[in-house]
Amino acid sequence: MNRTIVTVAVISAMCVALAGCGIGANGADGGDAAGGDGSAAASSATCKAPDFSGPYADEFKREYGNAKTELAKHILEDCQVTDAELNEILAAQQQCLAPYGLVANETEIRQMRGSLSDQEILDVQEDCAKKTDWWNVQSIYQQMRDNPDNLDAEALARASYRCYVKHDLLPGPLSEDEYIDTMTVSAVTRPSAEQITEADRRYQEFFGEYFEQIGDRPNPDFKYGQNTQKGHQFYLCETDPLHQ
Repeated sequence: MNRTIVTVAVISAMCVALAGCGIGANGADGGDAAGGDGSAAASSATCKAPDFSGPYADEFKREYGNAKTELAKHILEDCQVTDAELNEILAAQQQCLAPYGLVANETEIRQMRGSLSDQEILDVQEDCAKKTDWWNVQSIYQQMRDNPDNLDAEALARASYRCYVKHDLLPGPLSEDEYIDTMTVSAVTRPSAEQITEADRRYQEFFGEYFEQIGDRPNPDFKYGQNTQKGHQFYLCETDPLHQ
């Protein structure tokens, strides 16, 4: 995408996409990155490096050019990342982490033995990801899975609004344009920190019944956590609106 646009909902979705930076407790197993059912995050069966095509052509061109490993280049050269390919590059990442007593899956890293600090674990994870190209491939896989048409931030924000309406999640009257203009900055090129903060405040106050805290204070209007049907559906509309 050529323009820089940010939306509150997209910021939340990014936090989920970057969960791979998280640290888990000792003693849990690592797992496969993808379901292994043969599905693929794909854009075009005819795409071939260096002539990338499809909605993610720019992303594939960039990551292919940045790739340090032949494995990553092979995965990226046809504009798709299959489940099997993601697991293959995850295996390379796990092999790099193993001497440090660390195990990873697609979303988290855990320490099985040793006494590394949280920061040391993150440093090892980052170093291995740079060597294996894990994050380069994983990020494209996740983006294509969650947003196959590579819609811009405003389109995703509108999709979230329509998802809220579809599942009767709006706490009160609110038009789609009002939502875009007052609770997101998706239509703003290079929004300031103040604009983002103000949009986030309006968003959390309007949808307050889904937030246990607003800012750093408890929210007395909180009703629906993720353990409730409405709360879970709100989270899905916020983070993955295209699949609801």
